[in-house]
Amino acid sequence: MQVLACNEHGSFDDIDLEAVKKIACEIMTQEKLPDNAELSLVFCDDDTIKDLNNNFRGKNEPTDVLSFPMTQNKFVNFEPETILLGDIVISLDTALKQANELKHSLTTEITFLLIHGILHLIGFDHINEDERKVMLKRESDIFTKLNSKTQEANINASTVIGRTEFFA
Repeated sequence: MQVLACNEHGSFDDIDLEAVKKIACEIMTQEKLPDNAELSLVFCDDDTIKDLNNNFRGKNEPTDVLSFPMTQNKFVNFEPETILLGDIVISLDTALKQANELKHSLTTEITFLLIHGILHLIGFDHINEDERKVMLKRESDIFTKLNSKTQEANINASTVIGRTEFFA
């Protein structure tokens, strides 16, 4: 599995993209995605995500995460060298606000947003209440497993933003 990540936000220089990639790969592994699955991840500011949200969803406001799946089908019936899942864009400004409101770390918020974004890329949605419940349950299950596996494997996911705690 491959995750291409970049940080286009000017004020969050301490994000460890390699640690973020490890977290994303673990989420993809939990979802039993093929080894040749690939996604891209961009961290940005509220202005950038507001423009994207307006252009692609008609909502002229910032949001926390946007997902752009490469295909509407879960997987196409052919074996390409790489299965491109799509792109995830996360606003670090909004993620930090939400982390403060929910009284947990930015690391925790980024992890939740990664889970949410990846689930969107593979076909989950929350348009109606039934879909929302299914997606929330899956997010919770992944987060719980990720927390447990991270601790067992001694992967220091808190290095995502240079903090000493992981899941608050």
